[in-house]
Amino acid sequence: MQRIKYLLHECHSQIGGKSLRLEKRREISVKYQSVVALGISATVSSVAHANDKAVYAHPGQSVSLQAGVGYTWLEGNELVYDGQGNRISHLIWDTQAPVLTLGADAEVTDNWRIMAHGTFGFSGTGKSHGADYDWIVPLSPSYAFNDWSGRSLSPADLDRYIAVDIAAGRDFVIDDATKVNIQGGFKYTDVKWTDHGGSHVYRSAGFRDDVGTFANVPGITFEQRYPAIFLGAQAARTSGLWTFTGLLRGGVSVSPSDTDHHWLRDIRFEDRYDLAPFVSLGAQAGYKVAANTDFFVGGSYDRYFRTKGDMTPYDIPTGTQLGGPNVNSAGMDFYSLTLSAGLKMTF
Repeated sequence: MQRIKYLLHECHSQIGGKSLRLEKRREISVKYQSVVALGISATVSSVAHANDKAVYAHPGQSVSLQAGVGYTWLEGNELVYDGQGNRISHLIWDTQAPVLTLGADAEVTDNWRIMAHGTFGFSGTGKSHGADYDWIVPLSPSYAFNDWSGRSLSPADLDRYIAVDIAAGRDFVIDDATKVNIQGGFKYTDVKWTDHGGSHVYRSAGFRDDVGTFANVPGITFEQRYPAIFLGAQAARTSGLWTFTGLLRGGVSVSPSDTDHHWLRDIRFEDRYDLAPFVSLGAQAGYKVAANTDFFVGGSYDRYFRTKGDMTPYDIPTGTQLGGPNVNSAGMDFYSLTLSAGLKMTF
């Protein structure tokens, strides 16, 4: 009987021990599962938080290309001054024409980018005009604009319009959705017109008494060239599927020049300038229509401020210099306003 009690006691002890060990294993398993769950939850939460917060976190090198069509308004001014600095001639060229716009943006290393943009107008497109005013004293009462002694108005053709730039800059992240790129670069603008025919008002026996027309042949061809350097800033902000961009640049055109052919007189004027300050403004709104494609609308404004330079005349048939250079006898300026729309793709 004692042996039976002893065996029953041993069995009960072993069963109780196994129960305790199983209970401990259950506690360890529950704790382990809880730790794993917490770890996974923390990891997912961290990734989600990082993705939500770092809109402009470095995603690796990328390239974007954009192309669009638009419309531009151009105006170029050409002036002639006498020895006392009085304006004695002023030609005004204006154009409204369709343009093609192209752009590229490449991240070459962490936060450093190279950007390029071009606007192109083509020969024979749009509407252009040339207006030529002269002030010849004593035929003119004064040198005020409305006291001109002679004026000609002619239809014109835009022979070409090219405005290209390339810049290098560094991105600075301002907040979760905003970055600013500080940049510098090179810009080149070339615009050329030719007028033909038209009407004129001159003075003969009396003030503005000679009224007539020109034959429908080329009269004047005028070209301006502006090589320039600049510094600037571009800000971009993302809001949902929208991206808004603003651009401000300022700089100086170094050694700008113009060429003026007067075909009916067989004289070519070459004008050279030292410096011409300029400013560029731009804005663009893009809407994401696919994973890597945005539709955009934008506008830009460029102004090269008026500057004075030296003028040298040449005979067109022979190329012989006819005098000069006449110091500070030439002046020019130019502005453009362009609106465009198109697609931007990022790779």
